[in-house]
Amino acid sequence: MLISDSARPVVLVPGYRDNQHKLTALAAYLRRQGFDARLLSPQPSDGSAGIDALAARLAGQIDAELGPDRPFDYFGFSMGGLIGRYYLQRLGGVQRIRRFVTLATPHLGSWSAYGIRRAPAIEQMRPHSAFLQALNGDLTALDQVQFAALWTPFDLSVTPARHAYLPGRPAWRLLSPFHGLLVYDPTVQRAIAHILAAPAGEPLG
Repeated sequence: MLISDSARPVVLVPGYRDNQHKLTALAAYLRRQGFDARLLSPQPSDGSAGIDALAARLAGQIDAELGPDRPFDYFGFSMGGLIGRYYLQRLGGVQRIRRFVTLATPHLGSWSAYGIRRAPAIEQMRPHSAFLQALNGDLTALDQVQFAALWTPFDLSVTPARHAYLPGRPAWRLLSPFHGLLVYDPTVQRAIAHILAAPAGEPLG
């Protein structure tokens, strides 16, 4: 059992066109390691609602699940990482989140978002979007949490793959293929558990 702080929940949030079922296998693995994994999924995740709107819905779900004050760790897959970052940086989540981990999140946008229909969240995930420029323009909230971005050079959904981490911030490079299957990869699951079990205040990269 890896966990060092079993009292703190871990909120797991899926990404684009996914719901909580996407992360059930990961949640089950984390629970076997002793983590208190909680699955939350703000909807709709098809891009028709902006990431900022989804973050507001997530804030309500977190309060309903954990109460208004309880600290927690956060894991976001793909767009779920951006939803979490907006909550962290703009909606007061920095007061509650201790560890913040993303997997295959387009922190700097993805050119593949141009190949999808026009919709609020999709446009926000395009490189150099006003949303991403604002979110990445002030990263001071990330300095107040233990942050790590997991990414793979084989990601064909986040393009280029290096956009799945923030320069100068802790990043873990994983040699695992296929964006949509990352959360099922045992190597990736072990890496997530290892990061979430890091001692308080220790850099995650």
